[in-house]
Amino acid sequence: MAISIYSKNKEDIEFQYWERCRNLPEEKLIALLRHNNFKLSLEAAKVLQLKGGSKVIKLAQMDCFSNSYKRRVLAAFILGQINLNSNEEKVSLDILYNLALTDKSAIVRSYAVSSFGHRCNRAKKYLDSLLALAKYTVLDKSVNVRESTAIALAMFDNKASIPLLIKLLKDTNSDVKDWAAFAVNANGYDTPEIRNCFVSLLNENNFEVRYEAIIGLSKMKDKRVTQALIKELNKDIIYDEMVQAAAYLGNVALLPVLYEIEKKWGSFNELNTSIKILEHLKSKL
Repeated sequence: MAISIYSKNKEDIEFQYWERCRNLPEEKLIALLRHNNFKLSLEAAKVLQLKGGSKVIKLAQMDCFSNSYKRRVLAAFILGQINLNSNEEKVSLDILYNLALTDKSAIVRSYAVSSFGHRCNRAKKYLDSLLALAKYTVLDKSVNVRESTAIALAMFDNKASIPLLIKLLKDTNSDVKDWAAFAVNANGYDTPEIRNCFVSLLNENNFEVRYEAIIGLSKMKDKRVTQALIKELNKDIIYDEMVQAAAYLGNVALLPVLYEIEKKWGSFNELNTSIKILEHLKSKL
């Protein structure tokens, strides 16, 4: 997928800030956390996170109680993936849990959920705590918090998260639904309710949401996806994953559209494989 000019410029700016920060001493990095330019402060926080150390950990834990929401955001971010001992981890998880539930700033709550997820991913024994937190954050009024919840749940293969993901699949925001569908597909969840949610998502205007639904239903071999897949395969821009989905689904009704793709674009590995699989299935009928 092509990178937009906006995304490219954003990446260039982030890289410039990273280059500015990566060799700075700890004190100067800490000073940059107070900078008016939040993006620069965030790159400084990334470097501090990598460097680690008790001083940075204590500062981050203290800043979680700062009057400045930006400092709380940066603090929550640092605590997400910095190396911690068992005691520091327990304290940090308690802080992040409370921020995720009670902070008045939605962006702070969002970062706290994300960091809590990262911490639980590093120490799987805390997964139950993430599930307990997510029961509340899936209902948060902030789109960012609900999206962060879906991303956090994507990190874990645990069927106990399915009811939470179903709530997120029914969200009003397309980005939330996209990440929830991604979480379902990443972990291979398959239930009748998930399938029904995915069928509903086939009508989404957002391509990323439709993409996840089509891929998911195809892997589940749910033939209700057939017409949506044919529609995508008839477009001027065709993604390899959509061609592969034809093989996942295993519906020989897709052969004509695959032949048309071959006629128009020539053969390629994904197309050849899908045609071969479907022709084999057809020969068995």
